[in-house]
Amino acid sequence: MAMGAEQSIFALGLNHHTAPVEVRERLALDEPAIRRHLHMLRHRELANEALLLSTCNRVELYAVPGEGGTDALLEWVRGFRGPRGESLEPYLFRHHGRDAVRHLFRVASSLDSLVIGEPQILGQVKEAVRVADESAALGRVLNALCRRTLHVAKRVRTETDIGRKRVGVGNAGVDLALQIFGSLDGRRALLLGAGEMGTQVAHALRSGGLDELVVANRTFERAVEVASVEGGTPISWDRFDEYLARVDIVIAATGSPKPIVDLAMVRTALRKRRYRPIFLVDLSVPRNIDPRVDDLDSAYLFNVDHLRQVVDQGLASRESARDRAEEVVEREAARFLKALARIEVGPSIGVITRRAEELRQAELSRSKRLLENLDEDQREQLDALTRALVKKVLHRPLQQIHASAHEGDELRLSHLLQAFTEEDS
Repeated sequence: MAMGAEQSIFALGLNHHTAPVEVRERLALDEPAIRRHLHMLRHRELANEALLLSTCNRVELYAVPGEGGTDALLEWVRGFRGPRGESLEPYLFRHHGRDAVRHLFRVASSLDSLVIGEPQILGQVKEAVRVADESAALGRVLNALCRRTLHVAKRVRTETDIGRKRVGVGNAGVDLALQIFGSLDGRRALLLGAGEMGTQVAHALRSGGLDELVVANRTFERAVEVASVEGGTPISWDRFDEYLARVDIVIAATGSPKPIVDLAMVRTALRKRRYRPIFLVDLSVPRNIDPRVDDLDSAYLFNVDHLRQVVDQGLASRESARDRAEEVVEREAARFLKALARIEVGPSIGVITRRAEELRQAELSRSKRLLENLDEDQREQLDALTRALVKKVLHRPLQQIHASAHEGDELRLSHLLQAFTEEDS
């Protein structure tokens, strides 16, 4: 028997609301790691279905729990530890049913982002869905949830002003630079990483009046492409440390699992700059700039958590759009749960209708001698009559099953399904 829709989906994880960056970076997962975890969750039957989302601001699992229920999934997460070996339990959130659905809708719609309305998260959710699908980790419940999630995110972006301004963590980093320097005129910047976030930063920097932009990327062709669009200078990745002393701003936005800008590099750059200030923004999780850099005189290091203050300053102007977006999410969550209830009881209803058909066929078989005296047309009429009779007998009980699923009446649903699916003794 299927579990109730309110209990079939479980969300578990941590994000920028619940955990600081030094904890989040411990759990950050690349695609191969996500695939391994999805396989393990299914192989060990901890989850019947699973979706893993890992970004700079969150690591979140959405699952249909296996036989061990949510306790087994919590026990699996307890195997991970914080930066000092501490338990991650204080940093975790847990959502069931409607709350889990609403949370994923809010995440994909950028309502739960550090910067409300930022566009990157939808692409990240789509990537998570792709990986889960290719890993055969999605079933009928999460497949339906993922399709609905992408639909909701599209509604939010097209029907509200939440994404009217292309804001994002990268743009907030530029805003912070403007607060520090007052103006970007005459300033030089080094962009480390030319992916989606990096290109947004590059465009915002140039729009803000930056005098010179230097772009470094592990794939040089990509650095050339971004630099040509933004009027910057591409450099090979193995030379970026030479440029640290020549720029006023360093923005790191790569997917490296460990720091690429270390303490010695920045100390050397400051000495060459005669200790003129250098501003560094680390947009990556795991962090790409050694946190100890912030201890150096004339070095000002900010990470994604420091951007919250910048983000909050722009929240007021987006408050109305956010309220409208929240209304869309709330209505869509309720609508999805009703649809999910039908999905959940679908297999059981299939069992009931197949069982009824088996009984009909068995009774007709027992009356074989009587039917031999009927012609073909009479047999067809009798077959149609018995089908219609079975349909009418089942109509009311199936209505009650659907209603019980929609209302979340577990006890009533259980009794109804048990009455119609138990084998005759």
